[in-house]
Amino acid sequence: MKLTPQINTSIQDIGQLQTDVQVINQELSKQTHFRGYFTTIDEILALEFSAMGDYAYSAEDLLVWVYENNWIETDQLVPDQVTPASDVIPSNSIVNGSARVSTEYNRGDHQHPLQVSTVLPQQDTATGEVGDANTYARFDHTHHVNLSNDTPVKDPGTGTAGTDNVYASATHQYPLNVDPSRVNVPLVNATAAANGTSDYYCRNDHVHPQQLTYDGNITATKFIKTGGLPTEILCANGDTTTIDCKFSRTYNGSAGGWIRLCVFPSGASVGNPFIEFKLYSMYNAVQTIRLVPYYTVNGINTVHGIFTAPPRVSNSNNIENGVNQLFHNHSGSGTSVVYAAHVRLETAGSITIVVFDQSTYYTNRVTEILTQDVVSGVSNGTQIPITYDLANSGIINNMLQVNPTNRSYSTYNNGIRIGNYSNESALYLGCDTTVINTTKSSVGLSINSDSTIIKFNGNELVNVGTDQIITGKKLLARVKCDAIQISPTVNNFNEGIRISRSTISDYSGIQLGCDPNSTTGTISDQWSIVNTPTGELRIGVSDQLLQDNKGLMISADGNTLSFNGSVIDGTGASNGASNGQVNYSAGNPILWGLNSTDSNGGFFSSGSNICWRAHPLTQGSVPP
Repeated sequence: MKLTPQINTSIQDIGQLQTDVQVINQELSKQTHFRGYFTTIDEILALEFSAMGDYAYSAEDLLVWVYENNWIETDQLVPDQVTPASDVIPSNSIVNGSARVSTEYNRGDHQHPLQVSTVLPQQDTATGEVGDANTYARFDHTHHVNLSNDTPVKDPGTGTAGTDNVYASATHQYPLNVDPSRVNVPLVNATAAANGTSDYYCRNDHVHPQQLTYDGNITATKFIKTGGLPTEILCANGDTTTIDCKFSRTYNGSAGGWIRLCVFPSGASVGNPFIEFKLYSMYNAVQTIRLVPYYTVNGINTVHGIFTAPPRVSNSNNIENGVNQLFHNHSGSGTSVVYAAHVRLETAGSITIVVFDQSTYYTNRVTEILTQDVVSGVSNGTQIPITYDLANSGIINNMLQVNPTNRSYSTYNNGIRIGNYSNESALYLGCDTTVINTTKSSVGLSINSDSTIIKFNGNELVNVGTDQIITGKKLLARVKCDAIQISPTVNNFNEGIRISRSTISDYSGIQLGCDPNSTTGTISDQWSIVNTPTGELRIGVSDQLLQDNKGLMISADGNTLSFNGSVIDGTGASNGASNGQVNYSAGNPILWGLNSTDSNGGFFSSGSNICWRAHPLTQGSVPP
């Protein structure tokens, strides 16, 4: 029975020894696998004979590195780099703060002691105070009520900043600042304007006394005229007019300029109003303008108009005094676009514009009628052309039509006449449709005043008084005549046709029988007479001029004549006669003045006689 406790005790001793051995083995294992403390990571990565379980400390990143087939960085701090936690209660904040010297860190659940004030907040002062307390106010603190118990004072004439250190209550009320006396009623306008000196305000239901009579000019202070009718309107100059009278305005156009007739505001629905103006000046009886804006669901599309000039405008058939342009411009786009109509004055002097007629529908779509003074310029727009009504002729919308009543050529009145202005007269085609006095480019055909000079694009074609120089090719298509004759009157190598060398190929010539539909090249039966770049004169058919030893040629010095390469006449030639005589037979030459020793048959020369090969031929005297 006593043996059992001893056995148990022995078992307990053995178990403790096993635990101690295990701890020792772990420490030995650690010592065995710990490779050291290294300055850089590269030193760890360069360690030799590393095995699984090895580890090392890095001073570079202060982390533990372990070896598992290769060195791996862990997130474990090097043991001597672990900062201990502080057990001290955190301090209160101070005014200037302090860096302190503790090497311990605060725990995550640390708490600072409360640093709040137990003193009642003070009242606000006029200047305020920074204060020197080291405690904070609680978020539910309240200040003393700093309100005034005095009745607010009335506003004075000059006002004052005040000196109180208290606020007005939200329910405060100022005393009424109106004149309590019923005797002092609002005044009627005086003869001269005055700012007034009273410190009182007018009540919102005040009423001025009526001024019932009008007895002066535009500076009068009365606005209701005695004896007026409900249908009359009192004008600023004292005149009266009826409600249905035409609205008008007179402008000073002596310096020219632009006048805005009206504005067509933006809109997003159909409905097109119209307005008609009459323009009167001392030079023109009347000019008429009709305008119709084209409204759509997408805004104004354009403005249509008719601009009619008077029956007679000036001696030169243009508007020298009055309105000479009508156009419209716009700003914005889509349903926000706004159009405006303008006219341009041409030294008009005094001009009166009258609203002669206006649509009774959509009247709100024609605004600012004649409200703007004359201005010196406006933004570009679209011009509406003038319609000249000249009885038997004129402009009908955008078309010019002439209906002559006297078709006599002798009186020069059976068509369009363009007068002379400053010794000039012109007809312009394809010009700009939106502006005047401009041209797109200086091109075209022109004839001078006495019809002696014709120019095209500024280049002179014909000048009766000078010699004619034509540059380039001039093609006369299908010109037919019986003959062309040149009658020279000079004698210095200019008694006829002169053809210079080409500036490109240096050739010069005449082409006969060429293609009538082409200005270049040659055809099979075309003959050419050409002076070559080297100076020869060649005559050939088709393209022989471009081939050696083809055609008839005279040398550049004029001394040698050859045909298809054979010299017909000339000295120094290698083929044919060398003394300048004519070679009559290319096969068996008969040369005058020389013996022919050729043994072939046919004629030959003995020097003094012509012989036949069979027997000599003698020549004697011819009997009478």
